[in-house]
Amino acid sequence: MKSRILMITLLLWAGNLVAQNYLDVIRPFQGMDGKAGAESGMVPAAMVESNALLGNPALLSYSEKAYLAFDISIDQVAGTSVFNSTIWEKPQEQGLNFNSLTYIYPVHVYRGAWVWGVSLQSVKSFSSISEFGDFDPDDDFYYQYHNQETGALSALTVGSSFLVTMNTSLGFAVNYLRGENSMIKVYQETDPHDIYTFDRFVDSLHFTPQYSGFGARFGLLSELTETLNLGISVEFPSRISVSESSGRDSIEWLDWDTSGMPYYPLKKIIIAHETFSALEYTVWGPWRLGLGLGFVAAPLEASVNYRFHTYRTTALKGDILDPLSGNNLEAIIDEQISDNIQNVHEFSASLLWSLHPLELSFAASFMNDPLNYHLDNIVRMDLGVGYQLRSGLGFTWALRNEQWQSDLNHTLGSGVKRTVEVENNFSKLQFGIKYIL
Repeated sequence: MKSRILMITLLLWAGNLVAQNYLDVIRPFQGMDGKAGAESGMVPAAMVESNALLGNPALLSYSEKAYLAFDISIDQVAGTSVFNSTIWEKPQEQGLNFNSLTYIYPVHVYRGAWVWGVSLQSVKSFSSISEFGDFDPDDDFYYQYHNQETGALSALTVGSSFLVTMNTSLGFAVNYLRGENSMIKVYQETDPHDIYTFDRFVDSLHFTPQYSGFGARFGLLSELTETLNLGISVEFPSRISVSESSGRDSIEWLDWDTSGMPYYPLKKIIIAHETFSALEYTVWGPWRLGLGLGFVAAPLEASVNYRFHTYRTTALKGDILDPLSGNNLEAIIDEQISDNIQNVHEFSASLLWSLHPLELSFAASFMNDPLNYHLDNIVRMDLGVGYQLRSGLGFTWALRNEQWQSDLNHTLGSGVKRTVEVENNFSKLQFGIKYIL
């Protein structure tokens, strides 16, 4: 039947119901993390509460006063599909979300500095949305793809920093990670010209991994001169337990045309099929090494930063068997990671103009995706404004825009290959309150 022309592609969607692969391992670690590029510098005055705990914890030692900070944001995600230089559907969604709640407490010591901090913050967003539709090669029926992800990975982090010499600080942070990624892939066919015996066919895959785990990082910050700072951070591989559920639904509406037979009206036949699966396993994330230089020339401060992500250390642990070979999946996925995953290079630069009570910040970040070695696969820009009142109450506004590339490539049952590029766009308009205690 003509309506089955694309079933080769659809059957591949159900692969997650029976087996895992390297994409499941890197999914909770892929992309940029939750701290803004405007916060990622090694400049002490440019440090905001979230950056030290999620980036270089040694920056905590520069907090001289206790404070409580909270921020929320309006998030918008959109995906633009491009096929044969033609821009197709551009779906988008937006909503109000919680970003972070942070408390910083400097301990009173006789000499030097000793600062503690705790925060609850979203460290990874899984938001994406894209659609694409077209007629089949014979222009007989119309088909459409819809991909969407929602969810986030959050961290409850505790960290501390202290001066080990007059010019050098050390810091550490540990966090508890928890989150969920809800994914849905939907494919449907319709018969607008009423040529075939089917009205509509819908095939959908629901895939929901839930995450919980732990991570840790270490940082050093040294004042090389009065105007130059050096920062080093090391993030150890995070251990995340995954509880995954998935289901596939296929529904087909068929016409049974009995109009030529007496006393028999036109009938509709519905064929439905459902499949469900559940798995539990553990994944280990990449090592990350960060280096940064900060330049201070009041009221201007700037930083340049580099971070190396070694995705070769990512791995799956669990008693899961490959349904085809019967072997444990650990060795199979290790080989897939070796063959398909690239190490990641992340660069960022930030600029801060600080003249109390007003602060203005700007930053740019870019990195390659572990599946592709182009350094501009993921690009982010950050703008920030802060204003601190004498009463201790302060306000911050920030705008973040992140863009990355993906695809909806597919192969028709007839062997025709179609390349569909997707330009993803994720924006955050943040509003925060900071109160100095």
